[in-house]
Amino acid sequence: MVGKILNKDNLGFLGVDFQYKLIKSFIEEPGFFKELYPIVNQNVFSEALMRTVVGSLKDYFKEWDSAPSYDTLKIILNSRAKTQIDLDETESFVGHLKTLSTDGIETVKEQAIRFFRQQNLIRVSKEILNIAQGGDIERYDECQKLFDEAALIGEEDDCGFSPFDIEDEATSPTFKVSIPTGISKLDNALTGGLDKGKMGLLIGSAGFGKSTFSTCIAAHASTCRCEANNYEGFKVLQIYFEDDNVDIARKHFSKITQTEARLLTKDPTITAQIKEQLRNYPDREMMNRNLRLKRFNTGTKKASDIEKFIKKLRQNGFSPDLVVIDYFECLLPEKTGYSSDSEWSREATTMRKLENMAKDLNIAIWIPTQGNKGSITSPDVVTMDQAGGSIRKVQICQVVISIARSLDDIDKNKATLAVLKNRSGKSGEIFEGIRFNNGTSTISCDEVETFDTALSYFERVEEIEENKHREQIALAKQIREQIETEEFSVSDF
Repeated sequence: MVGKILNKDNLGFLGVDFQYKLIKSFIEEPGFFKELYPIVNQNVFSEALMRTVVGSLKDYFKEWDSAPSYDTLKIILNSRAKTQIDLDETESFVGHLKTLSTDGIETVKEQAIRFFRQQNLIRVSKEILNIAQGGDIERYDECQKLFDEAALIGEEDDCGFSPFDIEDEATSPTFKVSIPTGISKLDNALTGGLDKGKMGLLIGSAGFGKSTFSTCIAAHASTCRCEANNYEGFKVLQIYFEDDNVDIARKHFSKITQTEARLLTKDPTITAQIKEQLRNYPDREMMNRNLRLKRFNTGTKKASDIEKFIKKLRQNGFSPDLVVIDYFECLLPEKTGYSSDSEWSREATTMRKLENMAKDLNIAIWIPTQGNKGSITSPDVVTMDQAGGSIRKVQICQVVISIARSLDDIDKNKATLAVLKNRSGKSGEIFEGIRFNNGTSTISCDEVETFDTALSYFERVEEIEENKHREQIALAKQIREQIETEEFSVSDF
């Protein structure tokens, strides 16, 4: 048994769970299987059924240039079954693959590439040895070619391109699809909104309006009419963890009717009026068609689980353009595959998974995240270093914005938004005085002061502080003069 485990001529030394996860990645990630197809050898798998499955995958790929689905695989295996035991084993095997955890699967893929390349080099080395022992000098150049080809198998086939190869695409007015937030100042800064294939991060502390932001942009995108969506709105998936289903629905109804959620059911007369407004809402049909709300329990779903859910939605005919996840800390962090992984490294792995999901599925993703303690007390602008957890979160995202709110701002339903990062355009713009009403889930830019750079904003803040300081000095001087001349009474105090 020990000898079998240590035998690196087969995958047995890496364990059965490793092999299951490898087969799972073959099925669920056809691009990965296509990359490895030339060097995958089913005979190195340690169990007979595994060898049969991988052989079936290779046969299917050779004919269809794609990996089969689980259902198709089951049909293929059942057609080869000879007994009821064979059918039962197939059912159990496929069922196990479907439900198998994806924890550490990226590490499995990396190890598999190295393993299969190693096995291919061993095979080629034997061929070279036979040529050398045969003494056929004319075939020595062939040896070098065999070795080079073996060493490069599994490497990236894409050799790059010239920018002029995609000239028409790059200069086309439709080279990107931007999904607007509905916050006019922010959309202008982002040249239309958040592009499909990219991820935006919103930094804000508890109670600052992350859920309001999520609800606003989800509602706006689902009812936004533009050429990019044939004037039929964008498909939006809004994922939330802390609100229940009724809470999130009430937030949308509050936004539509401009009535605070706490008043929706306070009085029968008001409730009747609200229901009438909802029935007559001009975009009711569009929002009903385009917006999907989905709740998960906090800490139960990883980014990879979210991706699977989106793929299932697609299978059922709903293909999101925009996904809003409220909020990052509610996700179950992805494992890195290493025993020494830290909370911060898992956060970075999770964020990278979300980034790849945005690219692979061609969707825009907005995800709010909690700010650290400094973001709570920040009187002016919340900066990138005030995002909670790993700094990699802000490094990975293409767009980063922040919310800053003083107690006075919250009382006045106002906030300061800052564009901290924008890879596709200008960064540094700050919008002070944005209308931010958590009660009605609305955000507007009616009375906003705009600063083109952080420098201009902080110069203004410094000027205000200096003026306050001068006023305090003048007041102190006045009081001192009153005391010296005894021109005061007890009532002055």
